[in-house]
Amino acid sequence: MMLDSVTHSTFLPNASFCDPLMSWTDLFSSEEYYPAFEHQTAGDPYWTSVHPEYWTKRHVWEWLQFCCEQYRLDASGISFCHFNVSGLQLCSMTQEEFREAAGVCGEYLYFILQNIRAQGYSFFNDTEETKAAIRDCLQSSHLWEFVRDLLLSPEENCGILEWEDREQGIFRVVKSEALAKMWGQRKKNDRMTYEKLSRALRYYYKTGILERVDRRLVYKFGKNAHGWQEDKL
Repeated sequence: MMLDSVTHSTFLPNASFCDPLMSWTDLFSSEEYYPAFEHQTAGDPYWTSVHPEYWTKRHVWEWLQFCCEQYRLDASGISFCHFNVSGLQLCSMTQEEFREAAGVCGEYLYFILQNIRAQGYSFFNDTEETKAAIRDCLQSSHLWEFVRDLLLSPEENCGILEWEDREQGIFRVVKSEALAKMWGQRKKNDRMTYEKLSRALRYYYKTGILERVDRRLVYKFGKNAHGWQEDKL
């Protein structure tokens, strides 16, 4: 069951009480920050046996610890008090709120959570493939904005991208390798190919930034993309 209709902002802890330097070990033991922490018993299920929307606060923290250890995320940049929430509250957080709470790690965490919700825990079956997908997710950070800005700047576009339906947000990649080269230069990656770039673009389907169009090299901005509509520029 998707819970997009839940108002997420009511769930976030008061940021004024957050100490960004506080580790999760400190936070676990602090009654001031974590007064309602559920102490786990032998009968409590592990987080991987429960759908994310039904996680307890302890499940959320177990998941965070797993992600940081498994994917070597820099926990020092994560404001853990922002994750003092239940699974329902976590699933209601937006991608931007993940970024605010965890910086660049928020991109990873949001991507992992959305894949668990969409695919279940089978997402973790192929660890190497999962790690590659997460790396691509991070590398694709702001890729859609790069594409959007090219579409809005004909002098920089040079015929690489073109609108198919401006009003509906549908566009076509005309020069795929030129686009990959330009993006590679932006990311200082001379091995960037369109295959890698297009795979990164497809990850945006999961977050509502892009929507699938059943035509080759054609994409559509989704409900969570912004800044491309003519009347909102």
